[in-house]
Amino acid sequence: MSTSRSKVMFCKRKRTLKKKAEELSKLCGVPVCLICFEPDGTKIDTWPEDKKEVGDILVKYIYILNKDNIDLQLGFMDANNKNQDLVAKEESCKHEEKKKKKKKKVFETWNTRLDYLPEESLHDILKFLEQKAEILEERIMQMAMIRVLAAKSNQCIT
Repeated sequence: MSTSRSKVMFCKRKRTLKKKAEELSKLCGVPVCLICFEPDGTKIDTWPEDKKEVGDILVKYIYILNKDNIDLQLGFMDANNKNQDLVAKEESCKHEEKKKKKKKKVFETWNTRLDYLPEESLHDILKFLEQKAEILEERIMQMAMIRVLAAKSNQCIT
């Protein structure tokens, strides 16, 4: 097959793929990204045309892949949603257990000066410390997610 004929075939296929990607996006209401490489590797063509939008879709995809190691095979999406619910419940239970252990540790290292404070003040101190601990845990999770996304986006670029 001649190179000019193969280029024409490639252009037709690319147009069809773009059309199908657009239809899929509109009909299903899901973000779709198409990346086409020219046969000679000199040009990359995307749909949607806006590179920022393509980047946003890729970042979301990478985030989902890393979030809970979701199995993206088509027939198993419902099963995965159920698994995610179970995992979330287990993590919630583990979080509660950690809180209980932390409270036990607080009493193991009790400072005798706190014996003279009224109970209400002790509850206020405990609430304050728990809020600070939750804020720190959230910040640690955010930083970890930022690192993962940055690493994955660097891998996609190279």
